[in-house]
Parts: sequence; structure tokens; C-alpha cells
Amino acid sequence: MPKIPFPTSPRQRRETTMIDASAPRASRLRRMAAVAALCGLLVLGAACGKKVMPVPQDNRELFTWRSATATATANGCIVARGEAQGNVDNLASVIVEIQALDASANGAGDSCAGCPFQATSRQEFRPEKQLTPQSTAIVEMTMCPDRKAPAYRWRLVGVNVLTRFAHALSKVQTLVADPNAPGFNLPVEEAAPQQQTEIVLP
Repeated sequence: MPKIPFPTSPRQRRETTMIDASAPRASRLRRMAAVAALCGLLVLGAACGKKVMPVPQDNRELFTWRSATATATANGCIVARGEAQGNVDNLASVIVEIQALDASANGAGDSCAGCPFQATSRQEFRPEKQLTPQSTAIVEMTMCPDRKAPAYRWRLVGVNVLTRFAHALSKVQTLVADPNAPGFNLPVEEAAPQQQTEIVLP
């Protein structure tokens, strides 16, 4: 005689229903967690990309140094003169950077010949610009260094009013203030200036 199954009780029906309903919900939660984790990885991947300094696209906002010269005065000061060309209206200020050169123990004027230029003193000027018909600006500054030396490495730094643009650097040059200083010889020829985007004033 075949068995007739007993009808399940209401409690058993509720437990069966709850188990069946929770299975799709757990699956949905797992899928949502996976999607959220994937989105998080994509955001992190985009944030960890290589950061590149922005390059100005409009050269009409830039200026460069056409020439830069310096002379030493009798009292040990330095008179620097520069001629900027380009959009000289954006020339906010000029920084004179110098590196004192002393006679080294081996008699060479530069104890670190070939080393990168490292300014030991800076002074910022906001000179009046003398505009010419060729859209150039001629600036002249006098700097009296605290530390006197027989020679200096120096350069001019033109600061743009638009802070996102790189500074205009003149070539690093050597100014001999006292050629008769004992044990002093001229240093090797200077290298071309490197790009610089930020200067911290002392």
C-alpha cells in the first residue's frame, strides 16, 4: 500500500519559504559587493597614474631672456642687467641667484667644477620695465651679497604673473669680482640651464 505523505505543518512551510527567499538575496548582495569592489579598483587605478607637470599650451603668455650680463662694483656688489623678450607684460619680478666661488685647497676657483648650480643667495626685485617697440623689457638690479667671494656663478630668474607657467631662466654664468685673489682660477664653462618651476625664497 503506497504511503501518503503527511501535509507539512505551517511552521515547516514558513521555514522552507524563508530559506528559498534568502538564497536569491544573498546572491544579489554578493553581486553588488563585487561590482562595488570593481568600481573601487578602477577609481584607485585612475588615481595612481603617473602625475605630469602641466605644460603651458599658449606660448603667447611666455617670455624668455634674450641676454643677461653682470658686472662687479668696487664695493663688492653685483649689477645684473637682463633683456627679456616675449610677453614682457607678464614679468612680475626678477630673482638674482648667486653661488659664491672661493679658492679651493688645490688652487682651483671652483671646488665643485661640473656640479649643478646651487644658489647660496637670492634676492627678488620688482623693477620697472622699460618697454621698447620690439616688445622687450630691460631690467637692471644691484645685489650686494653678504658673503664676499672672488667670483660668483649667477643667473636671472624671471617670474611670470601666471603662476602655472614655468619661470624664465637665464644661462648660468661666472662673474669674476677679484681675479687677483690668491689661488683663484676660472671655473669650467657653465652648462645650459635646467627647467625649474618653483623657487623657495629664504
